[in-house]
Amino acid sequence: MIRASNTRAAEELERLQAEFCKGMAHPKRIQILRILKYGEKSVGELARLTGVSQANLSQHLALLRQFGLLRTRRDGSSVYYSIADRRIVEACDLVRACIAERLRKSQTVLAMAPWETHGSPKLGTRRK
Repeated sequence: MIRASNTRAAEELERLQAEFCKGMAHPKRIQILRILKYGEKSVGELARLTGVSQANLSQHLALLRQFGLLRTRRDGSSVYYSIADRRIVEACDLVRACIAERLRKSQTVLAMAPWETHGSPKLGTRRK
């Protein structure tokens, strides 16, 4: 029997996971994590590598820090960012691999499909 407290805990965890995924749902945030996968970078380096302004980058970095994905190190006036939990890199790599596999499969199916290029009926019309 599932206890109500376990159900509430599971629902809260699911809500937090959904919020986390919503926070990750931006290509620049994923790009930042991919760049930091290879090592610590300063804000200036990240801005140059991502092609976004430092102001815009700061918003993305703040959200990633809020979710506990990044840690910072200060050296004089420079701030350096790095991945706080390597498991997020593994999770991103896994999702990317799944997407790449799905794309490969769909391209294979499309390449094998016997599509007509000329003389095919238009949608909603009948061939006589």
